[in-house]
Amino acid sequence: MMNKHFKRRFARKAEATLRGTALAATFTIGLASSALAQDAQTAGEAEIVDAQFVETTGGAERINMSGKLRMLSQRVTAAACYLHAGTSTDDTRAVLSAAQDEFALITAALEFGNEDLGILGEETRRKTIIGISKLNELWEPVDMAADQIDAGNGSDEIIRQLAADSAPLLDIAKKMVTVISEQYSTPGELLSRDALVIDVAGRQSMLAQRVSKNACLLSTGLGTDATLAELQGASDTFEASLMALRNGMQSAGIQAPPTPEIAAGLDGVIADWQRVQPQVTRVLAGEQLDDEGMEIMFTLSNRLTGGMNAVVGLYSEASKLGT
Repeated sequence: MMNKHFKRRFARKAEATLRGTALAATFTIGLASSALAQDAQTAGEAEIVDAQFVETTGGAERINMSGKLRMLSQRVTAAACYLHAGTSTDDTRAVLSAAQDEFALITAALEFGNEDLGILGEETRRKTIIGISKLNELWEPVDMAADQIDAGNGSDEIIRQLAADSAPLLDIAKKMVTVISEQYSTPGELLSRDALVIDVAGRQSMLAQRVSKNACLLSTGLGTDATLAELQGASDTFEASLMALRNGMQSAGIQAPPTPEIAAGLDGVIADWQRVQPQVTRVLAGEQLDDEGMEIMFTLSNRLTGGMNAVVGLYSEASKLGT
């Protein structure tokens, strides 16, 4: 019988393939219509057609979704660690399963397209396709280990191995964000300025989960000196990037929030971060979080990720409007 891991993978691929086939004709017609419109319209009107094409190809969505893979590589490991430790068992199991499903969904969407995610048409660039294939290869042992934890068959060794396997997965996920950002941050797709801020904001979701993962590993006695250093680095980078997004940092090419909604979303993330910081400080000082501290870390780290995901969505929408 096919296990949950392979069922999930093949189901997502089949769904994405069907959608890609159905959308191919529509996408081709859209390209032809855009070409005809540009021939018939003035230069000013052609700019409008170009703006509509930006929205159709889903450049911002592709960058957004690829950025989520970084976060999910860490969220699966974090949730597995908390579940193994007995923290918020029901909620943790749901988060773990959802993260596994979302990773498979996004990789399939990037390769085959997914209308619901705003990604139309299959990927055609060989370099990108090879990168997605590598992601799937590195994902398999992580996904299968998470299944063991979910089924109650976990162990400290499995958690250690899961944490180790998530490192190369995160590395290739980071590279794929760069590859996809470069590919779709062209004048006909997405401004490089917008791609940068979507990338930085999306990285925040990953950093929140990286902080959570390392705090759990250290609090359960499964961490090392390298884990402690990773926690410190993730915490420092999260805070510095959060302030840059909220206030702008011209030297790094980051503009202040372009809309009041984005500013408000970042303010909410800042408030949650201020509640997480005391727990991080305790772990960095060599303490192990108690049950209450572990639950706070798990819950608020997921809120941080949710808040940043919402902000990334707002940035993506703002990029289409040219704000």
